[in-house]
Amino acid sequence: MKLILINFRNNLEAFFEDKKTLLDKKISELLEEHVEANAIDVSKYIVEGGKRLRGLLTLFITDVLVNDYNRAVRAAVALELVHSCSLAIDDIIDQDVKRRGRPSVWVAKGISKTVLVSNLLIPIAIKEVSYLGTSAVKKVIETWLKVTMGEIYDVFDESSSYLKTIEYKTSSLFQLSLDLAAIASNREDLINVFERYGLYLGYLYQISDDLVDAKKYIENRNEEKPLFLIKMLNWLGASNLISWEELKLMVFKKLNEFYNSAITAINGINDKDLTLILKELPIYIVDKILEEGNLKWNLVE
Repeated sequence: MKLILINFRNNLEAFFEDKKTLLDKKISELLEEHVEANAIDVSKYIVEGGKRLRGLLTLFITDVLVNDYNRAVRAAVALELVHSCSLAIDDIIDQDVKRRGRPSVWVAKGISKTVLVSNLLIPIAIKEVSYLGTSAVKKVIETWLKVTMGEIYDVFDESSSYLKTIEYKTSSLFQLSLDLAAIASNREDLINVFERYGLYLGYLYQISDDLVDAKKYIENRNEEKPLFLIKMLNWLGASNLISWEELKLMVFKKLNEFYNSAITAINGINDKDLTLILKELPIYIVDKILEEGNLKWNLVE
């Protein structure tokens, strides 16, 4: 099993490294073709940087299903536009001044330009998936609606649950990445399974990312307690800030529970290779995130 995991990680990282360059190139070409010259600079700033994880996941799963990632390249590009726009808008709402190691779009380019160009890129993304048919278009529209609803819950209802926010703002994009792969591979029979699995994959991703940020806050404590940490503590049943070790143990327990739920979600897949990959994928993603905080997840299946 350990050898399988090592091989999986090596193969996945090689695939991601190779295809990220392709995605970056295709995104740039799409912007040059469809964005007004005056808005090119802002549009590129919105989409530049980042790991391209969601788009790369679409390509990878498509390649696993039909050995032809090219079927999903345009869909992956569209997904990355949607994700980048969601971050740009989110940063305005949260007044986050840093993103991807540089000033957030609204800080660098202004709020008006950020909102206008994001509004331009979303319909471009929707049109870009139209080659896959109505179901793909609907999925992109539904995802943008969910992401927007997640922002509304944050702004209008600060008491909204921690998991609900993650479901709408994070899981929805992972679900879209998997759904687009299924559609591109003519395997729409997998969408219901991918929807359930993607929900937990989003939980695992965001909770891990928040744990790393929580560690930074606890180590420094030079600012007001962030809203995500307040919501996380309430979700864990610890309204007051507990010790770092207690927080870490409680979060790791939840990660184990959500990982097992993700595996339960894929039990019905009659494809051993796909099942094995979907079992290893959350471990890879969580480990990569936690490495940024020098953390190690002790998975208990």
